[in-house]
Amino acid sequence: MANLEGVRIDRDGIFHGLEANGFDEVRVEFAPDDGADAGAAAVADLVRQAVNTANEVANGVAPDSIWASLLTASLAGFSVRLGSPESEEALDIWMEAFRGRVGAGGLSGELRATETVRLPAWDSSDPMVTAYVALGPLSALSGADMSGWAERAVRWAAEAGGDAYVGSSGMNQLDATGEVAAHLASSLHVAWSGAVLYADELASRAAIADIGSDGLAIYQTHDASSSLAAQADRARAAILAEADYAPYAFVAPTPRRAYGWDDRGRALPPLRESIPAYALRVHADLWSRFVPDVHCMQLLTDEHLDRVADLSGWTTTQATPGRTLVEAPDLAAWLRPGGPAPSIVDQARADFGRALVPADDVR
Repeated sequence: MANLEGVRIDRDGIFHGLEANGFDEVRVEFAPDDGADAGAAAVADLVRQAVNTANEVANGVAPDSIWASLLTASLAGFSVRLGSPESEEALDIWMEAFRGRVGAGGLSGELRATETVRLPAWDSSDPMVTAYVALGPLSALSGADMSGWAERAVRWAAEAGGDAYVGSSGMNQLDATGEVAAHLASSLHVAWSGAVLYADELASRAAIADIGSDGLAIYQTHDASSSLAAQADRARAAILAEADYAPYAFVAPTPRRAYGWDDRGRALPPLRESIPAYALRVHADLWSRFVPDVHCMQLLTDEHLDRVADLSGWTTTQATPGRTLVEAPDLAAWLRPGGPAPSIVDQARADFGRALVPADDVR
């Protein structure tokens, strides 16, 4: 290891990581000596500038020789993916340029390979009760808002027990520090996305909360021993925890892990034929006043309610001022294998009436 003033480089460790990945890529992290907060805007901006500078310098010497991308927070600082370095020289040039820019910015620390893990096989091919919650673009949220979401997400997911994993930008780390919420918040600040998974492999139980830059969050639970009612309770808890912040949310059983709202297309019941799954993500601005389709559980605004035809056959609960939780009286009929009967879905669509988004609005 080089012991130079400023930024030290664990070259051997980085090359070992690159070799372990078949020389295709390696994730490297910068760990500041003073434990600088990865969520601090000034520190994150300096590291981002250093990544851009290193890309420019390395590719100025040899075009297309190496490229760093997918910057995010790591448990120790910041991590970036170095893809397809053409040679050891290209990697060395990149690291030296990064070191120079970070050092010029007044930071010292270590540049080294990031310790990452593969997530345990926690999900199921059977539909899992899944809550989809719309919070709005992360770029519009304050740092305190992002930290607040991270704390609530970790609190919800931690009920599954087991080990904690934090991930973003295609990277996952086992987090045994006790600072899971802080690390998740740092991912949101740096990468504008993040996920937390708690998994107890022995109990076959897991819970994940995931949010993208668009602010469309997903909460999934898998528990081989729990009843449908208990799984519905967990989804309801996720929605109610965000009722002060979300203009819309719904529950739909979804097989396998859902990575985005497009995955509602795999859920039950099937979406209306006129509503493509991608529309749920692309037209997120509509969901504060319309719903894409009917679901067994939905969080609605007053504007939604003004459009609904008839909720006399539904259970309604005021979650917060201006937000109402609407649930089917027989959740089991909606959550059963195969989804609800067509007659139940048809009646629900009639009940929601003008609250259903017009097909022309999502084309």
